[in-house]
Amino acid sequence: MPFENRLPKGLLTTGLTIVGTLYGTVWLGLLVLFSLGICFVSISEEVHREMKYRERYGAEWRTEFERECGPVSHARIRAGIGAFGVVAIPSAAWFLYRTLVPSRRRRDGSSQRKKARPHQSPAERIARYRRNAVVGVYYGLGGIVAGVGLVIFRWRIFSDHIYEICLGIGLFLCGYSAVIAGCYWWLKAKSWNEAIVSIGLTPLAIPLIPFVRLLLLASPMFLPMAMVMMPLILVVVVFALPNRTRRY
Repeated sequence: MPFENRLPKGLLTTGLTIVGTLYGTVWLGLLVLFSLGICFVSISEEVHREMKYRERYGAEWRTEFERECGPVSHARIRAGIGAFGVVAIPSAAWFLYRTLVPSRRRRDGSSQRKKARPHQSPAERIARYRRNAVVGVYYGLGGIVAGVGLVIFRWRIFSDHIYEICLGIGLFLCGYSAVIAGCYWWLKAKSWNEAIVSIGLTPLAIPLIPFVRLLLLASPMFLPMAMVMMPLILVVVVFALPNRTRRY
């Protein structure tokens, strides 16, 4: 039986694909805007602080600045990191989008990616699924680790830790979404039902379940801890599933 005929074609799988694509696209766009906002705020804060000290203290501004705010070089490095983020964040988001979100055929049929795919052999299609899975899982796990680290520890990337927390939350949610997308492609490569990725989305259903959501009132940290653990559990589950794809 051909590989594409072995994949489920039911309503659940089709709906999951549509919802997953919309979920990933909307979340990625919102998180990019959120992260860019943090970078712009950090840059403007550092520039405004330095200009304020220059106007207030004149030639002695550097001495007063370093006495109250730390070395000037560190402040400029923080501003440089923010400027780098303004360029790097949209570039990384575009790369993830092009890799993980299926492209749509244009009305004139001029999409090169879509032109080539109908002629791909099953082995090439499986290789593409695996490539998308590797990109999603590796970037996603890195984003989760980086996000948790920024929230818990003080890295002095920005002048205030609250900015690091906000950036960490953004990175974590990006990583969370990338792991879900990567496991989706991994399941397609192994010829399993893509609905298995719902394992990683179970923490988001907790506020919707009567009585169970009361756990969040008793222990507010339960939800973030579950959101950290469930993507990792999903990766382990998908890794442990046997490969049901025919060998070509």
